[in-house]
Amino acid sequence: MKTKMILALLSTFILLSGTAFAFHGGGVAHCDGCHSMHNSADNPRSGSATANNLMKGSDPSSTCMNCHSFQNGTSGYDVVSEFGTDLSQGGDYFWVANDYTWPGRHGDNTSLGDQHGHNIVAAGFGFTADAANATSPGGNYPSANFGCTDCHNPHGEVAGATGPISVSGSYGAADPTDGSIHGNYRLLGDTGFKSINTPAPIARANSSSGTQTQYGQGMSAWCLNCHGLYNNPNEMHPINEPVPTTYNSYVSSGDMSGGVATAYDSLVPFERGIDDGSLLTIGSTAGVEDVNDVVMCLSCHRAHASAFDNILRWDYTSSELLVESGIFEAGGTAETLIANGAIPYHKDGVAIDIATEYNQYQRSLCNKCHAKD
Repeated sequence: MKTKMILALLSTFILLSGTAFAFHGGGVAHCDGCHSMHNSADNPRSGSATANNLMKGSDPSSTCMNCHSFQNGTSGYDVVSEFGTDLSQGGDYFWVANDYTWPGRHGDNTSLGDQHGHNIVAAGFGFTADAANATSPGGNYPSANFGCTDCHNPHGEVAGATGPISVSGSYGAADPTDGSIHGNYRLLGDTGFKSINTPAPIARANSSSGTQTQYGQGMSAWCLNCHGLYNNPNEMHPINEPVPTTYNSYVSSGDMSGGVATAYDSLVPFERGIDDGSLLTIGSTAGVEDVNDVVMCLSCHRAHASAFDNILRWDYTSSELLVESGIFEAGGTAETLIANGAIPYHKDGVAIDIATEYNQYQRSLCNKCHAKD
């Protein structure tokens, strides 16, 4: 009897050891991770006792932050850090909560936290609605209650699919052969979810940390669900256009010695025109290879937040040279942020120093495609 029990336990361990123990795992998680059916002592709500849909937070984003904020101390993927140290490709909501100023020729200049990211409402964590825009810029999606679950579908449904979700789509998995399917990249909402009328984009991250991402296709069309007026090439920067081959030559300001094999810069990413995440190679350094490599919204912006206005990946406005950006100016309030470890520039999960990564005279990274420097 004892031998049989040991063998049974061993076989169970072997089976479970092949399972990825992620909370979401590409689809809907266990219900009491986000909901409290009875607000009981063993599964309490951290927010209002009358939270909508029995959520454990006072609002949808606070429910997400219960696991995805530094304050919980356990998540493998926090979207907000305590000191601006999150290095995910999406960016760090820390910056939305922080204004900073720096001395200018005609007095102090200011970069408002409200302009640093998507302004999620997470009352339990101090995040409030966009004070400047009642609706999404370039669109009409209301800002008053905008939150994580307006972009991410916490239940993970894949539009038009048949079969259960067995693996996360974030890591490029191909559909298994047992009739199950993979979920969407980062649980992004699919066609028919809230205001979304396009398929979820194809991309692949290195892990739950999301510090490295390769983009396949569909990201800009997906963003345009809320920012549709930006799809005007006569007035806005064009998207879904082939990346100029200048991208391959450009290394830094004054240096055009690059080649296609090593040209990819994850601070200026592009889409590779691939419709299957399993074909995307994490860590690829290949630059522009053909017309399927296109400019997308996230070539210039981060998805969550950044240190700079308009969620840009680099400082576009405050200085000619990136090393003289307002966030680095002596005497500015950002000095305290930087001293505490805040990281405004990063790629592939590593903090970068602009002068070391490029050079001390590096201009805007718009030049990666346009080479006007």
